Amino acid sequence: MEDVIYSASFKNAIRYAKENELFLGSGNPNGKLLLVGKEAAIDMQKSEQQYVNEFKKNVTDWESNCSNGTQPDAIDHWFTEDRFPTYNPLYPYKGQKNTVESRNANGEIKRGHGGTSKTWHNYQKIIDTVYFNGTPSEHITFHEYAFCSELNQVTANYSHQIAKDIRAASIFKRRALFQMPFFSDFPITIVAVGHYVRDFEIDLQDFFGLTYDAESSRKYSEGLKNEYINMHYDNFEDPKRLLIHTNQLSMVSNELVQRLGVICRAFLLASTL
Repeated sequence: MEDVIYSASFKNAIRYAKENELFLGSGNPNGKLLLVGKEAAIDMQKSEQQYVNEFKKNVTDWESNCSNGTQPDAIDHWFTEDRFPTYNPLYPYKGQKNTVESRNANGEIKRGHGGTSKTWHNYQKIIDTVYFNGTPSEHITFHEYAFCSELNQVTANYSHQIAKDIRAASIFKRRALFQMPFFSDFPITIVAVGHYVRDFEIDLQDFFGLTYDAESSRKYSEGLKNEYINMHYDNFEDPKRLLIHTNQLSMVSNELVQRLGVICRAFLLASTL
């Protein structure tokens, strides 16, 4: 992995997020992919420390990373036995196994100890397809290649636990953040939020400045059942930026995830020719 460069556009995004009390995101700000989800599945009361680490301290941690020029190899491995690791949004939970960790109602791990969520597991499948020809990585490494954020920054275990008007207000407030130059620097943006676009009347063309392509959307969605891949480009003739709107990735088919990876790989390869 190349050294992370903390660009002026990223620092401006940090500044804006701080001034407006907004969550910015995690991962590599120089990555080729931007992954946008609905909201983080964190219970703010039952998982208070996780919420503080991932959201309350997000901007100040990025400020510290910029000041110190922090690089991924300096981030703590999360699964250390000799000391408690320090969370860092540049490489969250570094060392997670590339498997799904599931828990029972009491929070006890049933299977996949040391693994991750279904959503992050599918993020990793996309990255493995794009960069490693589909060979599964041993650990969760997608933060080395992508930057991740959320459409809504109010968190809960499940979307329905957040009142719709609260979600709507949060999404509206974050619109200007996503329109900043930093978020336009990514060649590929995947907005994996499902019907949030319909339910909250989100104009992705306005949010991200790209145009919907009905023909390629039909092409790439063909054969999928209750799933879709909506394609948007900055230029139909010679595209330099791609936005994909698709289902939320916690409960989707392997076929959908594989197609996303193949599309992204082909787009990046074409853009380097």
